[in-house]
Parts: sequence; structure tokens; C-alpha cells
Amino acid sequence: MTNKALRILIADERHEQLLHIEKLLNRLDYYRIAPIRTFDELALLTSGPQPSFDLLIVNKALALPHGVDMQQFCRARPQIRHALFYDSPAPSLELMLHCPDQPVRACLADTPDADSLSVLMSIIDPPSQWASLKALSWLHAPVRA
Repeated sequence: MTNKALRILIADERHEQLLHIEKLLNRLDYYRIAPIRTFDELALLTSGPQPSFDLLIVNKALALPHGVDMQQFCRARPQIRHALFYDSPAPSLELMLHCPDQPVRACLADTPDADSLSVLMSIIDPPSQWASLKALSWLHAPVRA
């Protein structure tokens, strides 16, 4: 069961990329998505007391004209919990699998696809330990003595 309350921000200057990523997230049952097209919008939405975002999916090239390193930018913004950087020349993945409360920072060389988003979301929004128990019908049946 997905957490429908997760707030996701997608930042890319290319409109078709924004739509593509948003549709992939919709297929995974995530709908609280804000697409933006400029670094200025990103800076504005992630500064001050505004509500935080659970995930930022951003094209690293968006900040290049401003001379900003996106990874440093995200680390300095407590309003950004997790981040996925794409179109990055050096793909990497910083995961603290033994510490689920730590932020995830991932870099992809290309635009995210369905598989990469599915894996990322399963880490950020893991299924409840009780979700698998719902499928066991014998738990729902009345006990007969």
C-alpha cells in the first residue's frame, strides 16, 4: 500500500520529461506531485517555512547555469527529504539500508524509468509489514471452537 500523502517535486526544464516522470509515478499510485521547470521555482519552493517534500526528482542540469551543485543544495535544504538526480555524469546511490530514517540520495545517468522509480519508491516508501498479512484469508475467518 503506497503512502498517498507523500509529496513529490519534479524539476526539469523539459516539459515532456516532467510529464513522463509524473505518469510513471502515477502508475505507482503517487499523485501528490508538483512539476516545476526552473531552478528559481525550486529554490523558492524549498526555502523558508513551506511544507517539505518527501522526494525531489531533478535534472542536475537545471542548476548548472546558476553554478549550484544540486547535491549540496539538497543537503542544505531540510525541506527536501530524499532526492533523485538524473542526467548525471557520475551515477551513484547513497543508501543507508540499515538506517531507514536516513535520506536517500541517488544519481542516474539517464532519465528515470519505471524500474528505477519502482525500486527507489520501495526504499523510500516500503510496504507495511502488515500489508502482506491482509492477503491471508484465514486471519479474517472467525475462529470456531
